[in-house]
Amino acid sequence: MITDSRPLDRQERIFIWGSRCLFAGYLPDLTLRRRAAATVCISLDGEFQVSLNDTDWLNFRTALIPPMVDHSIRFSGKFCVLLFMDLSGPNYESLRSSNEERENEGIFIGLREEEELFDKINQILSTDSVSDEEILELLNQIPPIPTDGTRIIDPRIQKIVELITTMPHEDHSAKDLAEYAGMSVSNLEHQFKKEIGIPFHSFRTWFRLKLTVYSLLHGMSHTDSAHRAGFFDSAHFTRTFRSTFGLPPSEIFRSTRHLRSFIEVPASYVEA
Repeated sequence: MITDSRPLDRQERIFIWGSRCLFAGYLPDLTLRRRAAATVCISLDGEFQVSLNDTDWLNFRTALIPPMVDHSIRFSGKFCVLLFMDLSGPNYESLRSSNEERENEGIFIGLREEEELFDKINQILSTDSVSDEEILELLNQIPPIPTDGTRIIDPRIQKIVELITTMPHEDHSAKDLAEYAGMSVSNLEHQFKKEIGIPFHSFRTWFRLKLTVYSLLHGMSHTDSAHRAGFFDSAHFTRTFRSTFGLPPSEIFRSTRHLRSFIEVPASYVEA
């Protein structure tokens, strides 16, 4: 007789804050694909397997998979934790730099921060009656970054970051943003990528996805959620979600999944 080996006390969850997203739950094995977001894959129960060619497989408990790297993952029915990051913050570069010697054909296996990640993830998954501020404090500790890693960026670029994060649905052109920041278009495009790590339109896409997911989890339809965030339609949202996370939104937000959520959002996201 086959029995369900899933731990009874593990609630599937999704957390979205800043430019990071953490999903904890059960997923089917992932076939060869790539993501626009960097991914930290964490197994709390035994090992997963990852392959870059669907032929040679590596066992791991923690792995960092950079953006746009084709890979497959075997979860084998186990509870998995996936942390998605865009490249705008210090977390990705810090994690990559501290694990340079662990690189294996473009991915990083058995992260130096493994035990700390296990500890923080277990703390987060056991939060049932704590405040949003306490959850956010825990979330901001993953992945860990050096305490001296504070960055000072061009205040003109900071203005654009704040505009995009609070109003991702607005379709500001490069010309609009350049005028807002008092820069030329070419200078804006160069400086934004230099300071943030990705083009401004890719940065905006991340926050549009965040707003769409927030709306979905608060009862709006796929179409209305997509339109609210600035996507053309639900199909546009679905394509963008899949290219970013490597999964269709239907896999994460299917009706049979009892998903608890925490989403850090600006006041502008919340409808009156």
